Amino acid sequence: PPPASAAGGASMAAMLKGEQDRQKAAAAAAALQQQQQREQQLLREQQTRQQEQLRQQQLQQRQQEQLRQQQAAQQLQQQQEALKRQQQQQLLQEQQAKEAAAKQQLQEQQARQDATAKQQQQQQQSQLQQQATQQSSNLENLLGSGIGGLSIGAPATDASNSPNSVSAAVNQLSHDAASSCLSALNDSFVFCPTSHDTERQRTYIPRNPYPTPTSYPTSPSPIFDNPAIFEKLGTDCLFFIFYYAQGTYQQYLAARELKKQSWRYHKKYMTWFQRHEEPQITTDEYEQGTYVYFDYETGWCQRIKSDFRFEYSYLEDSLII
Repeated sequence: PPPASAAGGASMAAMLKGEQDRQKAAAAAAALQQQQQREQQLLREQQTRQQEQLRQQQLQQRQQEQLRQQQAAQQLQQQQEALKRQQQQQLLQEQQAKEAAAKQQLQEQQARQDATAKQQQQQQQSQLQQQATQQSSNLENLLGSGIGGLSIGAPATDASNSPNSVSAAVNQLSHDAASSCLSALNDSFVFCPTSHDTERQRTYIPRNPYPTPTSYPTSPSPIFDNPAIFEKLGTDCLFFIFYYAQGTYQQYLAARELKKQSWRYHKKYMTWFQRHEEPQITTDEYEQGTYVYFDYETGWCQRIKSDFRFEYSYLEDSLII
């Protein structure tokens, strides 16, 4: 009947509506779930980015801390080296002052001795002159008295005594003259010249003269002639002496001390080299590896040269340690 079909249509519509509602609810739930998943994924990505930023910040902080520590260590090392150089310079200045004082004292003593010897020599010469003058005057007096005593008509005894007195005076004069000659010979033997008197006095001639005050030393200190001093000098000082005191004994001493410290001179580049590590290649003609060399032309410092071939033909090997 018609009411039954109408009821069935109404129930079917209700069922369809309910199905649509369920589908809408399921779709809304799925959309909500997808949105939640996207939010969670965005949250995870944001957390990952924050963690990465935090790691980078920590890494930068560690690098900055390491850089500060390295700078502090370098500053401390530079301060220690500066203090060491200052102490060495003070020690060297003290030694130079002692040497100068000792040299001045020795010169004053030598001057006093020379003045005393000269005064004694003058006194001896004046005494010899006085003796010669006195002897000549005595001879004249004796001869005059002897000849005057030979008067005419004098007794025979007086005539016989006069020649005896003259001969005695002549003998006395001969003895005094011999004594005077022997004394002069003794004096000349005492003050005879030595081998050092034939040598010309050595004076220091500077190669690069420069006007300086009178208080500044005019000649190098003799302390630099002592090889033991070069064992206490630093590497920079040895390089300075080698390159700026060429052709001197001090350059030889500086080169010998550098060679003791495992530095080797390259005759082609005129530079000192030292092994930074063991050579990678070694033959009978050359060796190749990493070296430390002293740059005296541009930076006056030590530099590292990698993959350098050191040919033995350019090695300065004539210097004996």
